[in-house]
Amino acid sequence: MGTRAIKLIISSILLLVLLQGCTLENIIRDEHILLSEDFNEGSKSGLAKELLANQYISLAKGAGADGSDAIRVAYVGYQRGSERVLAKYPLTQKVDEATLSFDVRFDKDFQWVLGGKLHGLGPVHSVRGGGARHPEGWSARIMFKKGGRCSTYLYDQTKEKKYGIGQTTKNPVFVAGQWHHVVFQMRLNEPMKPDGFARIVIDNQEVINTTGVIFRGKGGASTRIQQFLFGTFHGGSNLKWTPTDSEGKPTTVYAYFDNFKVTD
Repeated sequence: MGTRAIKLIISSILLLVLLQGCTLENIIRDEHILLSEDFNEGSKSGLAKELLANQYISLAKGAGADGSDAIRVAYVGYQRGSERVLAKYPLTQKVDEATLSFDVRFDKDFQWVLGGKLHGLGPVHSVRGGGARHPEGWSARIMFKKGGRCSTYLYDQTKEKKYGIGQTTKNPVFVAGQWHHVVFQMRLNEPMKPDGFARIVIDNQEVINTTGVIFRGKGGASTRIQQFLFGTFHGGSNLKWTPTDSEGKPTTVYAYFDNFKVTD
């Protein structure tokens, strides 16, 4: 292709940008933001207000990945891991495919123990906590695992399973005391067809790609992706999941989160 032809293509793109009132980045990426929160002053959404009302979450000024504000979550140990820190927040649209991204830093003395939950996406009625599977219910989340590994954690239509299923990385992907950028992509299946997937990318490296997932057993608006599932804790059904001090008693550890975004 000649130089003149290339210039004509570039000029056409720039003209489209001006006419449509959008950015070149949005044309290239063709994405819609369904949720965004960075916890900085002047940009606190309903999500930030809801999270900061939780007794286990606090604003950490200047502690973010880029030196901006973030939130700090306290993992308070007890008999079944650590206290559950949960919230559910609606997205601006219902979609069949979405990408959740966020930054996380587990404190330098964080204890992975056997593992615990991280955030994800769901429909109107998400299935979690060992709840019974049903055709309209599902959830797609991430887990941190022993030693800093991670896994997908999916409630699908596998009726014989009580808890979520997924794949686990062979090697650690999280390092305590270090910021990581997490991207979680998922696509719903056509009802009862094994064509859904969930993919985890850590620091620009794909670490898990779970395919052939039957998230939902039927169609309809209520089964589409429409909820951000904030949830992080150790657990867990016994003390083996619990962070402990030098005397073996339950203790509290911390992690920081920043720059939540969901796009379609």
